[in-house]
Amino acid sequence: MVKAVKGVLLECDSTVKQIVLNLNKRGNFVIEDLDETHLFIEASWVEQLKYELDKILDENSYTVSTTDDKDSKKI
Repeated sequence: MVKAVKGVLLECDSTVKQIVLNLNKRGNFVIEDLDETHLFIEASWVEQLKYELDKILDENSYTVSTTDDKDSKKI
């Protein structure tokens, strides 16, 4: 008998794909690893995956701080 699963095609770069595959170890939501930039995932996990990716990517991003006004006046 054929089993149908509702899923979503996820297109991302290879770095994000590796993060998603690591998150998959906790939740097992990846249905199929298609190629270097595409995954087929369970539709019910889309919102949770967005939240987790935002959290991880925010932790690993660099923010530029503004320069002090005193330093800019010396020029």
